[in-house]
Amino acid sequence: MRNADVISGVQAGLLSGMFVAVFFFVGDLIRVAPLSTPLALMRKLALREIPQEGGSTSLDLAAASEVASWVTLGGGLLALTTLHLLVFVLLAVAAVALFDRHRLPLNAATGAVWGLVACSLVFELGLAIVSRDVVEDLPGFWSVAGANLFAGAIMGGYVQLRRSSEESRRRRDASDSPAGRSMRSSG
Repeated sequence: MRNADVISGVQAGLLSGMFVAVFFFVGDLIRVAPLSTPLALMRKLALREIPQEGGSTSLDLAAASEVASWVTLGGGLLALTTLHLLVFVLLAVAAVALFDRHRLPLNAATGAVWGLVACSLVFELGLAIVSRDVVEDLPGFWSVAGANLFAGAIMGGYVQLRRSSEESRRRRDASDSPAGRSMRSSG
């Protein structure tokens, strides 16, 4: 795999991961429940025990200062965001490698299928492996599948765009070289 392909995969993964994060952030705002999705994921992944409305946890936040709880919340959100983006980067690099290995085109359409299948499968299996407990605030299957479908389309579309711009640049550079200029003048 070429370095340019790895870089494209990393960039595509970051873009698609950011899309999914913004998708659920906006969804939470529309439901008037800001940050409910990342907080539910943090509960599920046990990155930090977050009390549910009206409930309590084994973590005693009453003794902690307000600043300490916000720092802890911020650290949990940072850890979750880092994990989220890392998973999308790995999925995008894997898509580039797998599609190249099997000589399949990676574009918005094939990327959408990759997102729907691979990204959704990784999310669902990851949560099942981490914990069997059900967290009610997690987004539903169709929301996750829809977000991953669009994220995959972003992955594939971005990689296709990068590759076509690299190819255009290579053709332009070849025609600007001395050999390219002599071929144009002799023809």
